[in-house]
Amino acid sequence: MKPAWITGALLALLPIGASLAGSVEVGSPAVVSAAEGTALPPDIVIDQRGDVHVLWVQKAPPPAAKAEGGMNHAAADELFYRRAPAGSLDFGPAVRVNSVSGDVWGFAVSKPELAVGANGTIHVIYPANATQQATGKGILAARYTRSTDGGKSFEPGRTLNSAATNDLSAVMHGGFAAAHAFGTILAAGDNDVHAYWIDTRFMKADDTAGALFAADSRDGGESFAADRPVLRTDVCPCCQLAAVSQGNAVWLTSRQVYPGGTRDSAVSRSADGGITFSAPVRAGEARWKLEGCPLKRTVAAVDGGRLYTAWFTAGAEPGGVYFSRSLDAGRTFEPAVALHPAAAVSDAPSITAAAGGRILVAWHGKTGGERRVFVRLSMDAGASFGPIVEVAGPATAAAYPEIVFAPGGETAYLAWQQGQSAVVAQLVLAE
Repeated sequence: MKPAWITGALLALLPIGASLAGSVEVGSPAVVSAAEGTALPPDIVIDQRGDVHVLWVQKAPPPAAKAEGGMNHAAADELFYRRAPAGSLDFGPAVRVNSVSGDVWGFAVSKPELAVGANGTIHVIYPANATQQATGKGILAARYTRSTDGGKSFEPGRTLNSAATNDLSAVMHGGFAAAHAFGTILAAGDNDVHAYWIDTRFMKADDTAGALFAADSRDGGESFAADRPVLRTDVCPCCQLAAVSQGNAVWLTSRQVYPGGTRDSAVSRSADGGITFSAPVRAGEARWKLEGCPLKRTVAAVDGGRLYTAWFTAGAEPGGVYFSRSLDAGRTFEPAVALHPAAAVSDAPSITAAAGGRILVAWHGKTGGERRVFVRLSMDAGASFGPIVEVAGPATAAAYPEIVFAPGGETAYLAWQQGQSAVVAQLVLAE
């Protein structure tokens, strides 16, 4: 039986900020995860046909507390996938993605991601538990798999990173000797697949930043070239990456560690299909100085050469989710705009763009009570935004949304974690 909240009203408007013609209507969501247990925040992709692809981690029992107190960051979870035909939430059966049971290391801030190529191949990257051969200690590996039969089955996982020889187990959370995690995956063109992750192989015990590595396939994931560094240093080591493409251009987001200890969102651009990248450019003017990694992803979307970004910062007043756009393909960015300035908390944004200047941004926030998911629409390429839409739900917290347009830009899909479930809803843009 469906929970009562699924059939209830799901739209509440908060008239904050500039308002344009056009609104967002949120339909009744579908629960995609198992009825028992805890599902982590899902990832969602819409392919060129409009089919809906969803990926999520199903948690194992909670890790035991460490003897000296605090949480053990080790995990052994399963990764699942479901698919629905275009225009519906009629999902097929769940399929386990990881070929080795329990080898998934997934969290809300380092979650597995998927991409779908033009030929329909489904590509997945996820952080996996592995062992460092030289020391016998645990590491996190950048693991890749794909499905060439529409998601009915997935190939055995392949590790994309080459071996790290340094041992950071004395200083790294969870006692890992090395980590190749916080990754993202991009399917571009007909056969290009780009996998990116944050890598600790160059780090020393007292370092505060890592490297950004890539592995590229030019044959639809059949094979990958040897991994290589894109940025050798200054990458905040626990802020998940994101990537988007248009034509032969690729944009790769990261959070950079700048002189003075600020950790700010940045974008690197490739004009040659991901072979070479520019130096990172700050996506906003905030200067967020803090000790330690904030665990905050920077997201991006592109439309007609315009690049749109969203991120969290506590380096501006008020702290929260900000939006900035670039009208010159990521070379420079306009001043950032707070998307939910009245919220007590706003965090974890996701962004999507469609032709004609339509942008949707989703995030979770608190205006009183539990966290809720919010959505905001721009109809003019980010020059202004309409009212804030709160996705209503039960008393349980809603968090970590992912939003994506369907082909044509008239509808979109929103996935998020509601309590212990992964859910998906369809959004309709009304003029």
